[in-house]
Amino acid sequence: MTDAGTEPLHRFPVFRTSDPEELRHFGSTLFGAARIDLGETDRFEARVNLITLPEIGLAFGATSCDLAADHLAADFIRLQIALKGHATTAAAGLTTDISQRQLAITPSGAASRTVCEAGHERLTLRLNQGALLQKMTALIGVKPRGELVFQSAIGADQPHAQGLCQLLQFLSRQLDSTASSLPAAACHELEQAVQIAFLWASRHTFSHLLERQEKQPAPGVVRRLEDFIEANWQEAITIDRLVAEAGVSARSIFRAFDRSRGYSPMAFAKSVRLRRAREALMSGEPGISVTATAFKCNFASPGHFARDYREAFGELPSETIARTRR
Repeated sequence: MTDAGTEPLHRFPVFRTSDPEELRHFGSTLFGAARIDLGETDRFEARVNLITLPEIGLAFGATSCDLAADHLAADFIRLQIALKGHATTAAAGLTTDISQRQLAITPSGAASRTVCEAGHERLTLRLNQGALLQKMTALIGVKPRGELVFQSAIGADQPHAQGLCQLLQFLSRQLDSTASSLPAAACHELEQAVQIAFLWASRHTFSHLLERQEKQPAPGVVRRLEDFIEANWQEAITIDRLVAEAGVSARSIFRAFDRSRGYSPMAFAKSVRLRRAREALMSGEPGISVTATAFKCNFASPGHFARDYREAFGELPSETIARTRR
């Protein structure tokens, strides 16, 4: 199995065990597993890492032997992504492969059974049904009628699925590499990005509403939202807030920005934060650092901040600090 020091979410271990009974205890008390059956348990090892954010959860799991687990119905949706090996999950009468070629969705409110081959490793994304419906409403501009129901499989080769997996890998790396907690606003924006990426990557009862054409919003919406972002750049700039401010759907907002500006509202928010970061770095304030400035300006990754800063201003943030001190 992957070394514990390099596996995803290694800063957030829940348990490491070579005792099958201890695994069953943790599985029952922490993850709602009514039953866990194991294959050959010689040199057995199981590991789980988990972080729970306000609207999503992300977990890494690995086991050295064949495993079958029966889970009670949960109040969240599970998206399971294979990193190594093969598994299946069965829920609501459907059995779905979890492999390098396919991601699997387990609906909320349904008991499930997961069967993993020895050496299987996976990421599991937990999503709140109500939060997803709220994001769906923001995207299309009206609360859809009916229930949000997901198909059980997502092809791993689909562009939206690849984008979602890359986003989850980025989030995992940042959570593992950051010496201190991510800025709350940056974390909130990443959560939102994951939820929206999931809605686009999966097939569900409202997919057709995401794909239909939107009307052009009234003139002035883009300028008003730019003013809003300028005034609130230190806070989380979320789709929900932009929709509430503009009074039109998120898709209309993104289309209006693209047509009139050639960039997205999130790209504009990043440009504002980069400008504010440059002002801070040029202030000459004693003890100022690149990492502290990146977090203060709501960048999740100091490394990505430095790259974006150089693209915007032609020099690294560290060079700005050094030049200002001369």
